[in-house]
Amino acid sequence: MRFRYPSSFLKLLLVGFAFAILPLIWVFVNANIAFDALSKQSQITISSAVEGTRAGRMLQEQLHLMERSSRQYFVLQDEALFNNYNKANDKFNEVLTQLKQLAQQAPQQQNLNLLSDQISQLNLSINNAKQSHLSEIDFLNHFSQLDKQVEIIIKENNATIDATSRQVALNAQATQKKLFLQSLVLIPLALLIAASITYLLAIPIRRMDAAIKHLGTGQYDAPIAIDGPGDLRILGQRLDWLRTELKELNQQKQQFLRHVSHELKTPLTAIREGTELLHDGIGGSLSTQQSEIITILRDNSIRLQKMIENLLNYTRIETTQLKLNLSRLYLSDVINKTLKTYALSIQNNKLQIQTDYHVNEVIADEEKLAIILDNLISNAIKYTQTNGKITVTSHQDKNKWRIEVSDNGVGFSKIDQEKLFDPFYRGDTLHKSLVSGSGLGLTIAKDLVAAHGGHIALIPSPQGAHFIVNMPQLEL
Repeated sequence: MRFRYPSSFLKLLLVGFAFAILPLIWVFVNANIAFDALSKQSQITISSAVEGTRAGRMLQEQLHLMERSSRQYFVLQDEALFNNYNKANDKFNEVLTQLKQLAQQAPQQQNLNLLSDQISQLNLSINNAKQSHLSEIDFLNHFSQLDKQVEIIIKENNATIDATSRQVALNAQATQKKLFLQSLVLIPLALLIAASITYLLAIPIRRMDAAIKHLGTGQYDAPIAIDGPGDLRILGQRLDWLRTELKELNQQKQQFLRHVSHELKTPLTAIREGTELLHDGIGGSLSTQQSEIITILRDNSIRLQKMIENLLNYTRIETTQLKLNLSRLYLSDVINKTLKTYALSIQNNKLQIQTDYHVNEVIADEEKLAIILDNLISNAIKYTQTNGKITVTSHQDKNKWRIEVSDNGVGFSKIDQEKLFDPFYRGDTLHKSLVSGSGLGLTIAKDLVAAHGGHIALIPSPQGAHFIVNMPQLEL
């Protein structure tokens, strides 16, 4: 079942946040309820323990006071002492009633009732003896039995307090375990919900990022459709509109370049032929100054022809799918042929050319390989100063072969290196070299190398530029 996105990005965030926070709120509320119950139980336990302990001590104190007052009365026959006895007896019964209310177990109730009966009988005996003026008061020895009974009640009360405390501790452990198990389930659930929401948010954002990258690299054919919240879908529609506009603009650019290149090529051919005829002396002998002017015209027309050919190659690569016409070639012959076309420039700039070939036969498209070498070698010649050095080498690996072209010229800055293979890019280093160009040579070389399944790169060099072309071993 396909997920239905909310109408806005903000609503999706709020819904995701709500679903992710609900399990955590559930754990928090349960924890508060559990701790509140434990707190109340602890308060009740502590209160009962304090009251029970205080009542036990009070019971013992009043019993001792009753015994002392009664014995003194029968010796001194002072009514004040008997009043003290009655007050202690009333307080004793009051405390005894309180203990009966606090008693939670049947044995405690039985012992308290037994104590109540015994104290009542003793009190009756004391009152009878007072009224009858008896001298025989052996019944006062029963206080020692009552004291033992009170000690039993105090011990039972302490045992009850200990049992209640242990139960509170067990309840606390059970509550802690319950909360831990809830956390063990609900926290991963919250994380899972958060991860799901993040995934749902990431899908349209990744698609949008991929669409923008495709636009940035000139890929305008695939339609852009963003499936996500309403505002992101609208943004996707605008990106698709931008794609169609860029595609149309790119087509217009390609058409313009093709037309301009062809229009320039026809008069340039006539200029080239005319300068070559003048340079060869067909129109008559030339003075030294005229020869210099013709040489300037000839060199610049060759450079202009090179720029136009690059434009034509670039538009052809951009508009048509490259097809390789593979054949078996001697790589050294292709390299030497390219170097030979620049023999005059090499001679004029007094450049030193060093070659080192370790590859014999290769399978490649000869025309495209020649264009690759032409662009790399021409760049090296352009940006190498007089009396400079250019090195061209080839190496054989297991499943591939490579060509390296390096020079000790001006090199490239770090900023230029990042955009060196971009179409029409001419960085600061290139402008400072005072050598004009179309900015397409390396772009064309990169595309043609990629068509062979290879890779071209600028590798670090202590001075100048060092290009390396890795090509796979193809089969016919």
